[in-house]
Amino acid sequence: EISSAAKYVALIGALFQVIIMASSIIVGSVTDKTRSYFMVTLVLMVLGVFALAECGVSLDDDRDGDVRWSMLIVSGLLGPLLPVSTELAVELAYPLSENTVLVILQLSCNLLSALFIPLFQAVRDVGIGSSKAGNGGGADDDDGAAFVLG
Repeated sequence: EISSAAKYVALIGALFQVIIMASSIIVGSVTDKTRSYFMVTLVLMVLGVFALAECGVSLDDDRDGDVRWSMLIVSGLLGPLLPVSTELAVELAYPLSENTVLVILQLSCNLLSALFIPLFQAVRDVGIGSSKAGNGGGADDDDGAAFVLG
């Protein structure tokens, strides 16, 4: 039998994906009409930064924020970024085919994100005292997941 917590996580995950699809369709249609790919990309990135900052603030124990709702806002703001960026790249590299541009963009995004993993691991314990640095700041690795998921 599936627990109620697992059903809740599945519901939030499904809602996350639905919000990404809906916002991508809405933002994509607006961008196709206005053809202002660069401005829409910048606006989405700036608003996404604020939404991610809200996620960080929601994790604070002194604040009664719920990070799940903040993450849904993030999905609506950052979800359309890749389709809009792809359209911008296709417009900029016009003689190339759309498929070529998409493959190059996907490859670049994946490689760049993979490069950030060691960077973030290297700076993970910056500013944390030596007594807590042994296990990532003194908290169990599962604490964050337990807070987010239930």
